[in-house]
Amino acid sequence: MKNNLGTFFGLSRLGVGAAFLALCAFNPVSRADVIVNNLPGNGFTSAGSSGQGTLSLGEVFTPGSDESLSSVTLSLNFSASDSASVYLYDTSSGAPTGTGTLLGSVSQSSSIINGLNNALTGGTAYAIVLGPENSPGNMSWNNTTTTGSGGTGSLGGAYSFDGVNWNQNTGINFQMEVSAVPEVPMTGVVMGFGALAIAVGGTLRRKLRPAVSSIA
Repeated sequence: MKNNLGTFFGLSRLGVGAAFLALCAFNPVSRADVIVNNLPGNGFTSAGSSGQGTLSLGEVFTPGSDESLSSVTLSLNFSASDSASVYLYDTSSGAPTGTGTLLGSVSQSSSIINGLNNALTGGTAYAIVLGPENSPGNMSWNNTTTTGSGGTGSLGGAYSFDGVNWNQNTGINFQMEVSAVPEVPMTGVVMGFGALAIAVGGTLRRKLRPAVSSIA
């Protein structure tokens, strides 16, 4: 019975502990970090809406560290059923630039985009952009006068694209929550391999001892 208690699925006590350490090393984070969040539920009040219509609207944010974008939630209003695409843009001189990467779409039934895996560099500004759609402007993106972010990152202001230039909407931020999973550090990966090696090595030594003893 003592020997049976000393093993668990073929591993010694030391092996079980090392294997658990390896699992923790390879999976150091089970939660998502909030980078920015100025949604009404975070204590901020709405300062009205900004019509989407034929304009692209963008909110700039900067993550505090290297992370992997996991979800985006927008605070939207609808006068009728509508939908729009959401993109991740790089920035230049504080404003969105380039064509952006499609993250997904939002609609009256869902303003949350989950399951993302876009690498973000800490200290680098990005923009979440609500793209123009072929609609009569049934959708609007709520804004707020607060400059707080409610997360580990910071907000950089609201922008609108007039077809030629990105122009900042001074004094407001669009309401959104951006969450991410922190990058796994290389030290964690190395520790994981080391712990696995300890677990496997301990198990092999335990199994080889009886065989060596019987030969002797």
